Amino acid sequence: MAFCGLVALETLKPALTFPACAPTPHETEGPFYPVAFPLDKNNDLTFLEGTSKQAEGETIYVTGRVQDEACRPVPGAMVEIWQACSTGKYNHPRDKNPARLDPNFQYWGKAVSDANGEYGFKTVKPGSYPVDGLWTRPPHIHFYVRSKNYSELTTQMYFAGEALNDKDRLLGDHPEAEREKFIVGFHRIKEKRIGLFNLTLKKS
Repeated sequence: MAFCGLVALETLKPALTFPACAPTPHETEGPFYPVAFPLDKNNDLTFLEGTSKQAEGETIYVTGRVQDEACRPVPGAMVEIWQACSTGKYNHPRDKNPARLDPNFQYWGKAVSDANGEYGFKTVKPGSYPVDGLWTRPPHIHFYVRSKNYSELTTQMYFAGEALNDKDRLLGDHPEAEREKFIVGFHRIKEKRIGLFNLTLKKS
């Protein structure tokens, strides 16, 4: 079941956009990019085709604009996301986290930016998970964006208000002003929890 509707970005602009279209900083792909893709290759990660059960956890909507450094929209960009489910578990053979998988969650999705550069996903807020005995990663979503004539972008989106953000080793590698570009506040609009994450690409 694809999530077809994009939330009007104008609703979110005053509180959530940045004044300049500086390139979105890169972050590591991490070890859990899918080795096999779900049968559903769409932008609604909360339902699997042929099932009636919804994924566990808090449903959220992630939307934004793919744009260039001049703040012009980039239509036709492929945006992929992958993430842990609400328990903090990835559907990946290398994930040794003992948390249980959610059989009704899609774990990976893709969307194509429209004529205005806008994209959108319906998913669930991922759980945190331990990397080792001294480090727990905060909730985050991985992004991979590619478009003709632009450099590929791999990055991550974090959630505002998470105490683990301040302790995260990956997020902490960035200057404070840069970290703000990764961290997204979610707002309730018409009963939906929506966050805006704009993605700025560099010309290749």
